[in-house]
Amino acid sequence: VPNSAACNEAVKLAVKKGFSNLRGFVNGVLRNIDRNLPSMVLPENMSIRYSMPEWILDQWLCAYDKETVERMLRDFQEEKPTTIRCNLSRIDKESLIQKLEGEGVTVKQHPYLTYALQISGYDYLGDLESFQEGLFYVQDISSMLVSHIANPSKGDYVIDVCAAPGGKALHMAELLEGTGCVEARDLTEYKMNLIRENIFRTKVGNMKAVRWDATVKDGASVGKADIVVADLPCSGLGVLGKKTDLKYKMTQETQRELAVLQRRILSVVKDYVKPGGTLIYSTCTIHQEENIGNVKWFLKENPEFRLASMEGSLCKELKASVEEGCLQLLPGIHNSDGFFIAKLERVKYE
Repeated sequence: VPNSAACNEAVKLAVKKGFSNLRGFVNGVLRNIDRNLPSMVLPENMSIRYSMPEWILDQWLCAYDKETVERMLRDFQEEKPTTIRCNLSRIDKESLIQKLEGEGVTVKQHPYLTYALQISGYDYLGDLESFQEGLFYVQDISSMLVSHIANPSKGDYVIDVCAAPGGKALHMAELLEGTGCVEARDLTEYKMNLIRENIFRTKVGNMKAVRWDATVKDGASVGKADIVVADLPCSGLGVLGKKTDLKYKMTQETQRELAVLQRRILSVVKDYVKPGGTLIYSTCTIHQEENIGNVKWFLKENPEFRLASMEGSLCKELKASVEEGCLQLLPGIHNSDGFFIAKLERVKYE
């Protein structure tokens, strides 16, 4: 974007947000920056340099070294290709690549999963015939890893308790190769419609959308599920590159409330897992209290569960990133969003 256009758009935004009396000030500051940009030295303060609230930085610097935190901050500001998952129930990867390239799209293999691709060079995703036909699903590699690590067997009954818009549930249904059943649940009719739209577009037959509040126990599901996916509401600090506004809306108080909500939901949905079954807990944050902290709490409160190995499902690079039995992906360190995955198994007593 030309600097002059950025200045003009900033002035328009100031007016749109009710600060028309500051339009001259905004314009003057930005024009001055534009004129002096070659000689400007960016501040050393990471909060200012990367426009990140100090409380988030303090939290990360307590958990990671400064170099790691700065790599994450830089990554949030970089433009990246779109990651997609090939719908192998409809088309093989090679044919999809050929079709995408025929539509003028640049395609690159993602290093973590064979059926994951990175695309760029397109104008509008919805105009692509391959998208309209449901031949692929837009999904970050971190999200794909949830179903990949769950590793469902043919005929499994899977419940995704907070499923919208349905990417993980669709992936699970695909891995089941048309067998079993995936029940994609969420709270509102709006979210149900998102799931239904994706089921229709991708033509998945072994999946259904069910409206249900994850905090309310469904007695009919107790002890029935082979796999329960609990990708729960979180602070979202791992996806700030895609949802920049989260860093301005999130607070420490809300973060604590979300950690409590996560525990509340886990306390309910754990009962759906049959003996020998799997509970996948995941979030799109890098906040330890919501991640490994919740896992430690859960295992202490529920001795019938134990951490299950996930390393057999991971490539060499990701195996090295497993800590305390869980996978914490970091933006800028891994080729993915910031994401956390724990695989928990309900002990099957003989």
